[in-house]
Amino acid sequence: MATRSYSSPIRDAQVEQTRARLFDTARALLVEGGLDALTLPKLAQAAGVSVPTVYRHFPTVDDLIRAFLEWLRPRVGQTPERLLSTTADRLPELPLENFPRYEAEAAVLRPLMESREFNRVRVASMSNRARAAAALLRPVAPGWSDAELEAMAGTVYILNSPQAWRWFRDTWAVESDEAARAVSWAMRTLLDALARGPGAPANATPAAKTKPAPKTKPAPKTKPAPKTRRKPR
Repeated sequence: MATRSYSSPIRDAQVEQTRARLFDTARALLVEGGLDALTLPKLAQAAGVSVPTVYRHFPTVDDLIRAFLEWLRPRVGQTPERLLSTTADRLPELPLENFPRYEAEAAVLRPLMESREFNRVRVASMSNRARAAAALLRPVAPGWSDAELEAMAGTVYILNSPQAWRWFRDTWAVESDEAARAVSWAMRTLLDALARGPGAPANATPAAKTKPAPKTKPAPKTKPAPKTRRKPR
C-alpha cells in the first residue's frame, strides 16, 4: 500500500519560518565568531530550536553552508539566473551594482571566503556554469573557440565576484566604489577585445572609410623668358 503524502499549508509555513530563523541565526553567528562558531548544535542553541530540528533541515555543515549560500546569493546579486540572463553589453554594470552589496555583507562574506568548506561548496556548484557563461558571450565574440570563450567567461565571472571585491579592499586598499569602477572598465575593455576577434591587435579600432583626396591638376609649364642680346658699344 502506497503511503499518502500529506501537506498542510500551516505546517509548510512553519517549516519555512524555522528555516528563515536558522539562516538569520547562522548569519549572526558568522558575524560574531566566524565559521568556527557555525556548528549545528550551536546553531540550534542560538536559534532556540532542538538539535534534531536543525539536522532535519541540514544533515551536515556542508549542507548548511550550501543552503546558506543559496539564501545569501540574492542579497549580493550573485544568483546564477541573474548572471546568466544578463546580456553581454550589460555585464560591465554588474560590479557597479554588486560591489556595494558585497560591502554591506562584508562581515558575513569575509569569514565565509576564508573557509575550506565555502570553497568546497562553491567549486561543486560551478559544474555547468562555465559553458553557460561562454554561451552568453558567443553573440558578441565571433571567431573565438569554445575553450577560449570559457576562459574569457571565467575572467568576467571572477572580476565580478566577492573574491575580487575582497582583494581590492583588503590587499590593494582600494575603496569599494573605486574598485567597482575599475572592474567595470576592465570588463568593458575585455568585451571590446572579444568583439574585435582573436586576430586583432589589442589597440585596433575599426578603420574609418575616408574619401580619396581629389586629384590636383599639375601647374602649367611657364615658358622661359627670351634672352636679350647685348648691343655692342
